[in-house]
Amino acid sequence: MLHRMRLAVALLVPAIAASVRADSVTNQVIVSATQATEANPRSTVFTDMLNSSFDIGDAWTVSAGASITLEGETPAASRAQFGQSGSAVTLFSAGVDWSATNQVNIGASLDVSPRSTQFAGTPVSLRQANGNELSGDAQVRSQTSQITGGIDISWDSPGKSDLEWSFNGGIAFSHYGIEQSVSHVRTETGSTLTAQQLRQQTVAYCNAHPKIRNCGQNLLAALDAVPTPLDYERFSAGATATLYGDTDVSLLGDWYLYDEDPAKIGYFGLAALGRGPGLPIAPLQYQIRPEVQHRMGDFSARLSVEAGEYVAGTGESTAGIGGRFQYRFTKSFRAWLTLSGQRDVDSGGHVTRSGSVAGGAGYRW
Repeated sequence: MLHRMRLAVALLVPAIAASVRADSVTNQVIVSATQATEANPRSTVFTDMLNSSFDIGDAWTVSAGASITLEGETPAASRAQFGQSGSAVTLFSAGVDWSATNQVNIGASLDVSPRSTQFAGTPVSLRQANGNELSGDAQVRSQTSQITGGIDISWDSPGKSDLEWSFNGGIAFSHYGIEQSVSHVRTETGSTLTAQQLRQQTVAYCNAHPKIRNCGQNLLAALDAVPTPLDYERFSAGATATLYGDTDVSLLGDWYLYDEDPAKIGYFGLAALGRGPGLPIAPLQYQIRPEVQHRMGDFSARLSVEAGEYVAGTGESTAGIGGRFQYRFTKSFRAWLTLSGQRDVDSGGHVTRSGSVAGGAGYRW
């Protein structure tokens, strides 16, 4: 796995950097670790993100970027010795910003993630025909592609007082193509099950434990093995107050509107891997994020908290905290470190905790 990570990064960085002559280039490496539950098979995740932007005249800025995400082996897959790993998740982005006036900026963006296949092991609870209960591990296969387009607009006050304001809003349209299935099942006794046997024994277990909320929901959805499109819109808004030129206080929020029932997706966290910020375990309904950033000469620090809810029936709540610390070594070169933690509650009431560390650098000509 480590060799694959190094090779992927080595190929990605020069390929993108050589393709454009940019006014600025940034590269960031993110490593995330998370707990796994029956409803959310999770593992260590490695992401490398490379972005560039360059100016065209005084009013236009064009940007381009790419990221590659590699997933480690889940605990259940290791325990069952499935011995199969998925392909890398790639995401390509492009955008354009137009300074309509000195205070108004309008932008458009496009993100494309080609189809890739991921595998993850997840624990399962079973009840046999004779009434005996046992546990096992199932390997979930997830094929996903994504395309997202968005527009946004922002307004900044003139910048001539000790209290300045900026406001922004936007809308993004996303389409996911998802196909999930269960490729292997191994019980604690070492035996294997067919998909039909797994369905029967999962349903029998849930019928015997009616107090378990949304028992087997994710697994049974994946067992249907039906291609499932998911289209949704994300509405974003935010406001920032700048105090005395060196402190920003912001409140940002997102609201999601789904065109199909997102509960049809068995393991949304696996499908969304590498295709957006954070590590969501289910489709979000809304999220708010207050943050404060302070600049002290060449050093700046930003602290943020976030809270939100998942779509009813797919998950419960999410909350997180993060910090970003940056130092500008010269007028052209800067580097930063980001730390974050996240707490999620899934549809069964199980708590999942995750953490991320990221390091990055940027250079501007």
